[in-house]
Amino acid sequence: MRMYLNRYLLILFALTASSANLAHATPANKPKVLIYSAVDIQYVADSLPFWGNNVGVNGFILSYLADWSTSKTVLFRNVDLLKKINAQGKDYDIDSNFINVALGNGELPLWTDDKAWSVVIDDFKNIAEFAKQTGTKGIALDTEPYTVPLFAPDAARFKSVDRARMKAKTYQRGQEIMQALVKVYPDIEIIILPEGAYYWFNPDQGSNAAAFELWIDFYNGLASVKNNKGIIVATERTYDVTNKFSLSKISTLLEETMLENVADPVFWKDHCSIALGMWPLGKEYDNKASKLSPSEFKRQFTQAVALSPKYVWVYDHGSSWFQLTTGDVEKYTQGGRNIWGRDYQKLPTDPHIDDYYSVLREYKKSP
Repeated sequence: MRMYLNRYLLILFALTASSANLAHATPANKPKVLIYSAVDIQYVADSLPFWGNNVGVNGFILSYLADWSTSKTVLFRNVDLLKKINAQGKDYDIDSNFINVALGNGELPLWTDDKAWSVVIDDFKNIAEFAKQTGTKGIALDTEPYTVPLFAPDAARFKSVDRARMKAKTYQRGQEIMQALVKVYPDIEIIILPEGAYYWFNPDQGSNAAAFELWIDFYNGLASVKNNKGIIVATERTYDVTNKFSLSKISTLLEETMLENVADPVFWKDHCSIALGMWPLGKEYDNKASKLSPSEFKRQFTQAVALSPKYVWVYDHGSSWFQLTTGDVEKYTQGGRNIWGRDYQKLPTDPHIDDYYSVLREYKKSP
């Protein structure tokens, strides 16, 4: 009986937290809209009025600027461009930019490899310095295991380490990353995606749950530092969900899952929150057609901002939210510069793209 009572209280706590978060989503402090994109930062720097006024975003989660293994020399090549985006972007209400750091790109060292991790931590210090110098809000830690398993202790690459030690080392690396970041940049903001705890503790929700068993240990390591700005958990499970009741159910279950499993539920409730993610455009990298109709996206977006206290975000699959001309591609690849998917970026967007922009524009203009 006590077990069920405790679970009931946690659910009530989750609902209360959700209600409290909703209270923060006021006109004076409504959630910012971020777009997670492979867009080239020189193009962004040249097209800020388009992104701010025509599209209606408040910021970017910028890919291909930094990885856990990026050298300081390579990282700081883009310092002036990112400074320009952050400084001039404010004129168009683009004031919430993040640097994406994908832990799953390449072969992240084993959590138990202290020597290799000392180098990784130094790289995170450089990323923090880069973010601070350029006036960037923070970083987005992408924990998707793209190349090798990260949080699955039964994976072959972890076979020589017992589960208890693996959990402790995963926690330690999260803690060390956060310590390195806040030492350099005390007010850095942290986003983490996807919602690994949600998948592991709710395997019926349709993902590879085993891939995220140790995710909560990594999160708890990050959160143990109690950084000033807390941690935002950005959801992917909501990408294609448009029904308001289904979105509310997922949001509540995520809150409940975090409260049940974080080491410090008070820190979660007081300083952390979720940011619902959406994927309305881009069926494939070479097909920018819509996945959701404009009306479905508007319905989804309206509920997402009601449930997300600080940020909502849109996944720009490939380059489905913009199109470069051949001249643009030539311009932004001069001098040996590289842009991701140059052939994809020249492809036309969905013919109704402005209907999707208008959802964000109208929200941005609303009081």
